[in-house]
Parts: sequence; structure tokens; C-alpha cells
Amino acid sequence: MEEMKIAGKLTIKDWIDLVGGIEEDKVTIDYKSDEKWSLAFYFFEERIRTRYLNPIKAILEMGDNLGEGFAIVNLQCSLIETIESFINGCIPEYDKIKNKLFWKRKGKIVFHSNKSIFKSFFENRTPFNNSTPKINGNHFYDYVRCPILHETQTKNNWKIKKGIKDGTAFEEKDRFKIIYRENFQIDLETLIENYKISIVNGDDFDGISACELRENFISKFNHICYASRF
Repeated sequence: MEEMKIAGKLTIKDWIDLVGGIEEDKVTIDYKSDEKWSLAFYFFEERIRTRYLNPIKAILEMGDNLGEGFAIVNLQCSLIETIESFINGCIPEYDKIKNKLFWKRKGKIVFHSNKSIFKSFFENRTPFNNSTPKINGNHFYDYVRCPILHETQTKNNWKIKKGIKDGTAFEEKDRFKIIYRENFQIDLETLIENYKISIVNGDDFDGISACELRENFISKFNHICYASRF
């Protein structure tokens, strides 16, 4: 039976060989081993490179300007949810009684909905928490993420455009809120690089301690591996 791939060509077995097991909420890497943390983060890099970054790059290079921006931002929204759930080490759990999806860590609710993931992302993640104009994560979820996912459109005067030279990811112009897709992607990849530096070097990240950040990272990947085996 072929081993399940979780990051490019890397498999669950590769992850277990690196960290020693996939017990949830248990860090199995020596905190002093920056080399091992670099290898661990490589799994994350390969996972998002093959599943998000390469596809986004391929669509950007089409250059048709006939609506492909919707596919790009759709993938960027999914990437936001992935990044934020890794940073917080939370996993989705469906409550059948309440008929609602929650995101939990160690049994405690971290996010009450997917919308609160976007709220947290735009409030806490650099450079987005310092962007001008300030992005309301709730509005982004309501008028960008959901309508793009379900109806292939944005709403409430949000627009998607090709990037502009000054590198601005967002702009308010007249009555419109504009997402410059290329610049948005550059900022997302900058965030990922800063996240990598914090994981590998054991640095604090956006107000989260290095210890908690690393624990969240391992817990999230352990869950992915555990869930993929059943």
C-alpha cells in the first residue's frame, strides 16, 4: 500500500521518522535542535508550495486578465485559513448537536467559525495588521471569501485587480475596496517567510511565544498525519 503523501513527495512515514511519532498535542522535537525545526518546517513549505503557491504562480503567469483573479484570491483565502490554523495549532471539529463547526486546540475553542479565522488573521498577522487601509477580517470573509467560493464573485464594492507598482495590496478608491492580487501574494509569502524564521530560530511571532508557536506547529501537523491515516 502506497504511503500517504502530505507535502509534495514527503509522506506520513517521513514525518514520523523526523519527529518520532504523531501523538497530538505532544512536541517530539528537541527544542534546541534548530536543524530539525528547519526540516520540520520544510514539510509545511512543500505542502503549501505544491498545493497553493505553485498553482497561484501558474495562474498569475497566464496574464489573460479575463477573470483568473477570482481563482487566485480563492486560493489565497484558503491559504489564509491554512496559515492561521497552523499558527494557532487548531483543528476543525463539527458539533452535531449545535450543527456548527468550531476550531479547537486541546479541547478548547480557538475560533468559533471560519469567519473568526479571518478576523484573527487581519488583526494579528504582519504586515496585514498594519496595512493602509485597515482590512476588516469579518468584511473580507463576508464580501470576498464566501462569495468567491460559492458564487465566483465579490460583493459590496470589493474588486480584484492586477498588482500596482508601489506594492500596495489593498486600496480604497472612490466607493470601491480593491485587492491587488500580485501584491497580496507577495505579502502572504513575506508572512510565510517570517513564520519560518520564528519556527526555525525559536523566536516569538506576532505576540505568540516561540514555545507555543512550535508546539502549535507540531500539533497541527501531527493531526494532519493522524487524520490522513484513517
